[in-house]
Amino acid sequence: MPSDEDALNSLGIQCSTEDRQGLGRGRARLPIGSGPRELQAMRGRWIAGVTLIACGALCLLSTARAGLATDEAADYETRIEFGYLSEDAKALRALERSLSALATDDGGDRLLHYLAAHTSYRLAQVLDATHKPGAGGAAKSCVESLADLTRRDSTDVEAFAQKAACHGLLAGISVIKAVTHGPQAADTAAVALRLAPKNPRAHLAAALADYWRPGRLGGDRKRAFRGFKTAMALFEALPAGVSEFPSWGSADAYFWLGRCYVEQGDVAAARSALEKALIVAPDFVAARRQLARLSARG
Repeated sequence: MPSDEDALNSLGIQCSTEDRQGLGRGRARLPIGSGPRELQAMRGRWIAGVTLIACGALCLLSTARAGLATDEAADYETRIEFGYLSEDAKALRALERSLSALATDDGGDRLLHYLAAHTSYRLAQVLDATHKPGAGGAAKSCVESLADLTRRDSTDVEAFAQKAACHGLLAGISVIKAVTHGPQAADTAAVALRLAPKNPRAHLAAALADYWRPGRLGGDRKRAFRGFKTAMALFEALPAGVSEFPSWGSADAYFWLGRCYVEQGDVAAARSALEKALIVAPDFVAARRQLARLSARG
């Protein structure tokens, strides 16, 4: 009759030294006078229990591999947004590497691909705002991460909105890139708006595409201004206290609206919009920097 360890090995379960000692202790606890039949029955029950545990572990692993839970995705989004708001490029790079690796390992998980793309987008914004190299590469990674999502699901409004913002940022980084990415930003934003006319991030992405794209190549900052106001109103209309994923964008709408007011020379309106951005996101370094510039003007 095979030993307990042989039986476990036949199931593909390897025994450590501690396991072997446990098996020995298990045999020592058999009732005195137990015969081969009782011993075989006990071994059978013990092996069945171990097999059940092993199968349970595999089921949990399978569930974990099946996709990222929405609450886990929201937690990642919080970390990404803090990195963006505090302009922590190092933290964003670390998150980008981790999420990209997870998305690659997990294959088709939508949330992981979306989060990896959003991290690249936020990293590109921080690098561009702080005049550091790599913004274009990060924005390109965002577009590439979302390409498969929008191809697989032509109704994924959040993927289209994020992709439009990434194309728009590329158009703003380089005039040469604006030739191709400007029209792509506008077209992708149009898809998002057609899918969800009241989605605030879709309106924000469309406005950003208009804002970043050079005027001589189709950009329109007056239209962008109207888009930021629409996005702001839609964010404000969202039910209070209701958590959603994704949730980013409201502080951005106030910030870019403030930038538009600065360009129009309306300092009071600009200050009001930027202060609202900081109410929504107190760690928003770019908003504080813009407010400081307004104060320096006197």
